[in-house]
Amino acid sequence: MRQFYISDPKLFDLDISAFDFRLYEYLCKNYDLKRLSPYVRMVDCADHFLTPLPKIKEALQRLSLLSIDYKPLITHKNFTYFDMPRYKYFLESIKFRKNYSRGGWSKLKQNVNSYKNGAYE
Repeated sequence: MRQFYISDPKLFDLDISAFDFRLYEYLCKNYDLKRLSPYVRMVDCADHFLTPLPKIKEALQRLSLLSIDYKPLITHKNFTYFDMPRYKYFLESIKFRKNYSRGGWSKLKQNVNSYKNGAYE
């Protein structure tokens, strides 16, 4: 299920530029929920946003300086491989587990159903 992602509500409390937010959103959309690992290359990001690769690297560097609950949004090594510790922690907190995402989907379905039934109004 590509181009679907579950948003971390604490992300909206950060002071983040619009481009950095869109980039992080794109990375979350391409996150592999089954293996709990990022599934996108920087070249793909540059192609998607029609921006040069150095601008993507700068944005990833800015995102690596931001953290929520002491978990950085992005960690990277020479921009070749990167990880998303905060997003991974968020997914695990709502029952998504590596190679076992069924619990996360059922928890998500319960929350959507309760929202539809007016429990959050």
